[in-house]
Amino acid sequence: MKRVINGVSGLLLAVLAACGGSPPTQPEVGEVDAAVLANATTLTCSTLQVARGSIGSGQGVQGLATQTLTGTQDRWLEYVEFSPNTSVTCSYPLPAGVSAATVLAAEVGVNYRGPAKVDMRWVFEAWDYTAGAWVVVGDNVFARSWQWTATSLALPAPVGRFLSGGPVRLRYRTESSADASLLDLWVVRVQVADTDGGAPTDAGTPGDAGTSVDAGTPGDAGTPGDAGTPTDGGTSGPWTGVNSFTYQLTNYANGRLDQIAASKFDLAVIELARDGHSDYFTAAEIAALKATGKQVLAYFEIGAIEEYRPEWPLVPADLKLGPVSGWPDEQYVKYWDERWWPIVQGRIDRALAAGFTGCYLDMVVTYEEIPANAAGTNRDDLARKMVALIARINTYAKARNPAFKVMPQNSPELVDYPGYLAAMDGLGMEDMYWSDDVACSQDWCAENRANAARVRAAGKLVLSVDYAVQAAHVADAYTRSRAAGFVPYVTVRALDRVTVNAGWDPQ
Repeated sequence: MKRVINGVSGLLLAVLAACGGSPPTQPEVGEVDAAVLANATTLTCSTLQVARGSIGSGQGVQGLATQTLTGTQDRWLEYVEFSPNTSVTCSYPLPAGVSAATVLAAEVGVNYRGPAKVDMRWVFEAWDYTAGAWVVVGDNVFARSWQWTATSLALPAPVGRFLSGGPVRLRYRTESSADASLLDLWVVRVQVADTDGGAPTDAGTPGDAGTSVDAGTPGDAGTPGDAGTPTDGGTSGPWTGVNSFTYQLTNYANGRLDQIAASKFDLAVIELARDGHSDYFTAAEIAALKATGKQVLAYFEIGAIEEYRPEWPLVPADLKLGPVSGWPDEQYVKYWDERWWPIVQGRIDRALAAGFTGCYLDMVVTYEEIPANAAGTNRDDLARKMVALIARINTYAKARNPAFKVMPQNSPELVDYPGYLAAMDGLGMEDMYWSDDVACSQDWCAENRANAARVRAAGKLVLSVDYAVQAAHVADAYTRSRAAGFVPYVTVRALDRVTVNAGWDPQ
């Protein structure tokens, strides 16, 4: 079941306006994306060098150390103005006690005001000591035209190459003479091994993945206390060779996977069942697909159930919480209830038996879409219960196959909850940039991108799927997603075909 996450926001605003009510308070311009690395150490520019062009008179590194401006504010000494056709570099020494070997992830924090990318491109780069070359980290694609817009740009892994030969070196430049731009913030944030955002100690230990007690006992189902233990998620595994993917859930030609097998994608997300009901893909079929060099994830839901699923009669009526908006044949469920676990466990067992590389878990968003007191508690507790369920899935699956991958879809804000990073091998995200050829520009879009960047900065694979058919929108989604370090795919929301976007997907 696919839909726009939080897509009701625009409708809600319209309804409130029509009724004379006030829309919810929106974040002030310039606060779109905050710091994305947990417990990060901030490095500031020690030396600003102008290689070409010029900066504003009297301005310097003091204007780049902290973010102070929003909207269209203009206080000359609190930012740096960069003239057209300028190229500058900044050096960011590591503080005492922090070495390149201890840094797990790093990002560039900026607050930009200037032309939108469509009018003029400004590029952020980092010096790769290993390759002896500048690496593009991102550009001003995130920015509103001439309004302060903050974001965080993840340094691509492995981050050690940007630290091993000296201070972090960043470059900011444009080849255009169209206009100037301003930076109110230009810093580097690093996350070191003793923080809680993805350190090896936070990823689960081999011994934690395979004990019989931790693999599926009733007490491990979803109690609030079970959600936050770092060792409860199992051991996440690395991905190799995933630079492209396809995503098809229905309309397999002749009920077979031949079209996907013939494609050049590195990874495929497919339904656990070929008909969405009871005719499941066999181990031989999955093996044949993997023999083409692809990794294959089994799609199923963990927060809802459709009427046509074979497990529908097995779900007690009191476990169902009402229809999912826009999908009358689908019901939210009490995913924290121990009676739901056999349904989820059965799906994992089937995916393991068929030889899938891993599972792709939908309807994580249930925790934020059902009433806040649905569990007799509150939204925070619902979030913890969802994290606990995903941790249980990961532990259960890895006890049977340590290489089995677990990838939840959407709700990246759960990264704030202890144990969540350890419980996932990657993250799938819908509607990152385009929703049915409509730009994803609401505040929740920026929040989703920022939180997904946190997952990516922790070394996890992030897949972004956007829904668009117009060539310009397709190109924009691929460009922005790759700049953020994600692996993109653009298709139609029905997910009923293999889409190969010329010039973007492997041919």
